[in-house]
Amino acid sequence: MSIFRKQRRKQGLVGVEVRADSLGVAVANGKGEIRLLDYLPASPAGRAEVLSAWVKENRLYGIHCNLVLSPDCYSSQLLEKPAVDDRELAEAMRWKVKDMLDYSLEDAVIDVFEFPEDALRGKPALVNVVAARKALIKELIQLVKASGLRLQSIDITELALRNLVHPVAEPDQVVALVLMRETTGMVLLVKNDTVYFSRRLNADMQGLSDPAERDRIGQQLALEVQRSMDYFESQMGQKAPRSLLVSAAINEPELINHLGDILGVDITNIPEQSIGISDDQLAGSHSLVACGGAMRKRVVGRPLAF
Repeated sequence: MSIFRKQRRKQGLVGVEVRADSLGVAVANGKGEIRLLDYLPASPAGRAEVLSAWVKENRLYGIHCNLVLSPDCYSSQLLEKPAVDDRELAEAMRWKVKDMLDYSLEDAVIDVFEFPEDALRGKPALVNVVAARKALIKELIQLVKASGLRLQSIDITELALRNLVHPVAEPDQVVALVLMRETTGMVLLVKNDTVYFSRRLNADMQGLSDPAERDRIGQQLALEVQRSMDYFESQMGQKAPRSLLVSAAINEPELINHLGDILGVDITNIPEQSIGISDDQLAGSHSLVACGGAMRKRVVGRPLAF
């Protein structure tokens, strides 16, 4: 037997979400089903050691990885799309975002993802432009490589959450999703595997357990979600969703109750088993973004090319 025989490639995809104080990690099999997930507390200085130990413990060395950036790692702008070849689009958009960055263009990496044509309503073509600091991207790439994983792609939170919607949505059905962590979160509206609208949310979720703060915080979040749905319907010409999927790190029942009372739509938990998370794994908001990262093979469309 030749010692030079090519080793069989390990199947599956690891989703890794990097946050300021932790890592969300998830492993999908070849069918895009989550068979392992975890939440790893880790400071920026300790990330490399924590991720490497997790990869070693679970014998994941050599498996492909989709790295997911948390919202504090990038900015996103919706801008008019220039008349250039798609291969030149990212480079063309660099100069359009130059004055919108709080750091130099030379220190930025830029990529784009499409804005749906049926939401333009006669306006010029638009494109979503994502910008991140080059030094940060290099640092995170090195983090993944040093762990023993094989970096395949880089995504952002919106696109990872989009992947969670895929298995529960019918063609042309609009799905709304809200994910909240302790103080930040996101509302997302998706149709046909395309992100139509996203908005970042801020709220003290711990306050939902405080009788003196509960109504104010609940109404604040409900108003932000309602504004998002109204914009989606009135400005983008889309049918408003009839239901909303919700996940929250803390006080999830209280959040669901407030949203249901105010929005007048069906509010449900994100159906973990229905989206492909095995019943012996408990996801929750801390690892759902990583799960979406690991599920990206099930969705048509390229990842970002940082």
